[in-house]
Amino acid sequence: MLNNRLLCRTARPSSRGGFTLVELLVVIGIIAILAGVALGPITNGIKQAQHNAAMQTGRQIGQMCFSFATDNIQNGNAYPADATGLAVAQDLINANYATDPNVFGVSQEKGYAKPTSSSTGTTLVQANVSWSFSCVTATPGGGITSTASDLTPLVYFNNGIGVTLTTPFPGSPGTAKPVTYASTAPFGTDGAAVFYKGNNAQYLKATGSPAGTITTFISANDTDTTTYVIAQ
Repeated sequence: MLNNRLLCRTARPSSRGGFTLVELLVVIGIIAILAGVALGPITNGIKQAQHNAAMQTGRQIGQMCFSFATDNIQNGNAYPADATGLAVAQDLINANYATDPNVFGVSQEKGYAKPTSSSTGTTLVQANVSWSFSCVTATPGGGITSTASDLTPLVYFNNGIGVTLTTPFPGSPGTAKPVTYASTAPFGTDGAAVFYKGNNAQYLKATGSPAGTITTFISANDTDTTTYVIAQ
């Protein structure tokens, strides 16, 4: 009798066969809401990490330029200068101030390509270089000198492969000078990494109008009267 009762209990069909369609949809909906809530902070965190990495790379390149100037004290501590940012980057590689050619590129830039090396060394092309350099004249030896203001942008993002960045330097001393970045720049119209001569690296968010305009690219506190050009 006992065995028969146990058999009946275990053989009784379950009153529940799993999730209903409605319950499954509710669970999927809850998961989708939670994922949407978490996606924003995760995306912002990734972008912030990329901005910080670019800022530190700008500092690294700026230190190379500082070392170059220190070694050229006979030229008034002139920072590197050449016809283009590509040429400046190549000069730094050729003089062994830069050991990794990848340092001059930002993968987020539209049109960027990694440099290729050969047995004879690395020859950069424009698509390998995401940075611009300030100089007095865009010729070898025409770099800014130690007398330049510490608020002078020394190294900063270019305006995107194949896009010219209008020089931000002409203007009245003591007046903040804006610069506008194109959508093809390393982080588009979001902003740019800048390394200033005073050893200050920043990621400047674009907050002005039109889109991509950095209103604080050059501070109103910079009273330097020198007109600089861009090696891009």
